[in-house]
Amino acid sequence: MDINEYIESRRHSIKRIPSEIRERWNNRIVKNSWHLQGMDGALQYLGSYGNGISATKVISLAICAESEGYPEVALGFWNKAFDIETGKTPPTERQAKHRKPPTSLPKVPVEVSTTTTPEWKTRIFVPELPSHLQPGSIVTMQAIDAPFDRDYYINSPEYWGQAKRDGQRRVIVATKDKIYYQSRSTKPKEQPTVEINRLLLDVANKIGTFVLDGELYYRSVTGSEHRTAPQADAINIAQGKADTSTVAVFAIFKALWLSDRDLTTATECDRISVGEEIGRYLASDFFEVLPTARTQEEKAALAAKQESEGREGEIWVQKNCAYVGGKDTRSATMVRTKYSLELDLIITNLSLTKAAGRPFGAIQVAQEVNGKLVAMGSVGTGFCQTEMEEIAYRHTANPGKVKITVRSQGLTETGKLWHGRFVGLCDD
Repeated sequence: MDINEYIESRRHSIKRIPSEIRERWNNRIVKNSWHLQGMDGALQYLGSYGNGISATKVISLAICAESEGYPEVALGFWNKAFDIETGKTPPTERQAKHRKPPTSLPKVPVEVSTTTTPEWKTRIFVPELPSHLQPGSIVTMQAIDAPFDRDYYINSPEYWGQAKRDGQRRVIVATKDKIYYQSRSTKPKEQPTVEINRLLLDVANKIGTFVLDGELYYRSVTGSEHRTAPQADAINIAQGKADTSTVAVFAIFKALWLSDRDLTTATECDRISVGEEIGRYLASDFFEVLPTARTQEEKAALAAKQESEGREGEIWVQKNCAYVGGKDTRSATMVRTKYSLELDLIITNLSLTKAAGRPFGAIQVAQEVNGKLVAMGSVGTGFCQTEMEEIAYRHTANPGKVKITVRSQGLTETGKLWHGRFVGLCDD
């Protein structure tokens, strides 16, 4: 089955466009003018709101876009649905040139960009990069819980400090022709925004191919950081700024490649310095060069600022360490100190509720210890309506298999979460 046959077979599977899809079209797509950006508009939506989205919802969005007279936006959603259900990536460039929109729809002239079309299911190869830095193959350095208190790292001349951002880890491979995005678990990801993608392309055409390691987060009108766009949207709504768009920001930790130089063979201070160099080219509202505290005074100020602002904590890394993918538990080259407890827990049940529109009341969670599940209590805050729907959908589809990240102020005497708060789904 090719993409055209798929579309015709699925177009009538949705009898009526759900009201929630119409709401998302108006409050997310139209509000951000993504309906005017062709297939890029669909990619924008999927990058911000499509984490773990079901094929049914994507098809509904495609049909909604068609009904509104935006066939190229619809095609972007059809491509995603086709990818989800078949595991195949449609030949997008050929489609854009040869496929005709449904005859019942008005023809809307939209320039179709092919530089940002995802190719997740094909084998990606960037000729100038070594195998360990190919998109989808990069194993990031990951912090372990610090074995000493933060004063040790503040006073140690061997460690540098960076703020711990509240987002999702991303690796960016930027070439002159295309930008690739990868999660911590090496999964390919959609572009966050067209603006970020265009800036990366512009800079890659000036300085050549580069690879960045960092964190993607969404900023609300208050300046708060969030893992997802819906979480930031919820803050905007609470502040009476529902019409204000959230801003996707990429925080640069370090660089792994620039100008034919493999920085994974260099020291961490070199990786950070080159990341700062690339960051100067990308200077805008959409990129942040994460400040690095190098001196004892800077490190003490970093810790004080993080604590006073109620941030997650800090990352401490040995400035002269070699690049070690994954968690280096033996040498503790990268560690994290936190002001709250953060755990990845398994959903065991969703409590019932009589509240209108809410699929559940709270999330019952447990921790896996030596192959057994130990109940940790419940989590009843931190999620928005969209996230609740996604949690309910995933738990129903795979009960006992879904993990979420939970942040709490510690544990009670009985080992339960103390003021647990939902942070995000563990799938990045």
